[in-house]
Amino acid sequence: MTMLRTAETVMRPASAALDTWFAEDRAPASGPHREALAAERLTIGAAINRLVARMDDDDIDADLLDDLTEDVAGLLGRAEELRLALALADRAAGDTWLVAVDLD
Repeated sequence: MTMLRTAETVMRPASAALDTWFAEDRAPASGPHREALAAERLTIGAAINRLVARMDDDDIDADLLDDLTEDVAGLLGRAEELRLALALADRAAGDTWLVAVDLD
């Protein structure tokens, strides 16, 4: 499983780092639910970028740095949830699903 290290967000935009989590081997699913998840992923990438930029301030105190680090960790956790949800949506789009079963 690909892991996103916090140090990566300093070297490249978080949204670019998050893009590496998504396999390109099949066409993605489509629809409003997937689009909402993808939009949230972009929002999270931007939020991580803003928080990491604040961490670069030379005058930052230790308590604020701890708070920012905790916020980034929470965003990375949500990004992981989105990665899994999008991967499942993409896989489901390529699979055949049984919608109803009549056992009579």
